[in-house]
Amino acid sequence: MVAYDYNSNAILAEPMTSQTGKAMLDAYKRVTQTLTTRGLRPKLQHLDNEASTAMKSYMTKQGVDFQLTPAVMHRRNAAKRAIRTFKNYFLAILCSTDPEFTLKLWDRLLPQALTTLNLLRGSRSNPKNLSSYAQLPGAFDFNRTPLGGVLVHKLPEARGIWAPHAVQG
Repeated sequence: MVAYDYNSNAILAEPMTSQTGKAMLDAYKRVTQTLTTRGLRPKLQHLDNEASTAMKSYMTKQGVDFQLTPAVMHRRNAAKRAIRTFKNYFLAILCSTDPEFTLKLWDRLLPQALTTLNLLRGSRSNPKNLSSYAQLPGAFDFNRTPLGGVLVHKLPEARGIWAPHAVQG
């Protein structure tokens, strides 16, 4: 499940074991718990057509209003752009893993992927120009927490037509 919080401009993702109503509800609860602990309790949710009945019922009980986005009207759902950003970012991460990496362990890459993605995104509601990451779990200590390898973007003029767009940094 990929979620987007407009105020913090944060993209959140939670792995689901299946697309059943229970799995969807469990993932939604984890996402809202993350937001609520940082004072960003959801009040209005824009959902796509795949939202389960259990999730809608839970949201009603929690006092969260929701609106369903019509099937082909992606422009009306602001989260669609954030979801596309996450998908592109995560696919790039999967493509840059070691060739020996087992893809069935993709969910283990989520914490670092969300950290690095939200460090790059600015917060909308914080006038101090903090990152989305800083608004959710707090300031990131680069000295204390090493990140994985770094890829450096190569300008189109400095690479071949079919060459990778980045090199190991």
